[in-house]
Amino acid sequence: MIKQSIHMSVSIIRNMEQAQQPSLINIAMNMGAVVGVYYIAKFCLFPLSLHSTLAAMLFLGLTLMVPFLVYRLTKLYRDRYMDGYIDFTQALVFVLLIMGFRSLLTAAAHYIYFAYIDRGMMVGALEQSIAQLSAIDLSTLEGVEGVEAIENTKAQFDQYIGMMRTTAAQLMAMTPIDMTLGMLSNNVSWAIAVALPVALFVRRNKVKE
Repeated sequence: MIKQSIHMSVSIIRNMEQAQQPSLINIAMNMGAVVGVYYIAKFCLFPLSLHSTLAAMLFLGLTLMVPFLVYRLTKLYRDRYMDGYIDFTQALVFVLLIMGFRSLLTAAAHYIYFAYIDRGMMVGALEQSIAQLSAIDLSTLEGVEGVEAIENTKAQFDQYIGMMRTTAAQLMAMTPIDMTLGMLSNNVSWAIAVALPVALFVRRNKVKE
């Protein structure tokens, strides 16, 4: 009788502990919010990166740090909530959930930026770069000698400038919603690119006895 009572008490305590544990969605949402805040903080450098090489390099460096941040969060989930074990599929799903919630949070920030802050700043910076490239005298560049070399270089420059002008025209025609959806679409590809290697490195299968 006493043994049965103890067994029932232990079972009740275990059930209560399991009920108190947050769900996969809640954990992924919280960690996705962490990554989202990181992205928004990083995105604050974007306007500066249009005019500063240092800011552009810092923005790129912070972007390259994202896989390491997601790896640390997924490893934390594995060790704290999965008893130190997680297979590749579980890790992949968890990372995709993190990146999905992060994308929703940053999409809101992107819309606010393009709708109320940018005001043509990005297009203006692109047009300024086009003007600077167009003003370059190719005959004064080192390593460009001879009429044929100058003409070939000029053709390549004109092609590149033409692509930049096309991009500027496309950006001018896009609404804040279009810009936000475009970046959201790019985030899907980026999420897959991050999820696959992170899931591969963070996985730890249980050893069969």
